[in-house]
Amino acid sequence: MKAFLAAIAFAILVAVGAANFLDAGFQQPSHAAFTTEGARVDNPGSNLIGN
Repeated sequence: MKAFLAAIAFAILVAVGAANFLDAGFQQPSHAAFTTEGARVDNPGSNLIGN
């Protein structure tokens, strides 16, 4: 049972670490990511919903 709980704790730690790493290093806004001839997305500015 201890090994199972340790495996769950390790899996949670790896998932949180991977999420933080991917969020900090690989995400970028769509107007910066899609800058090819086929998809011209302009800077959307502020919140589009109006809040």
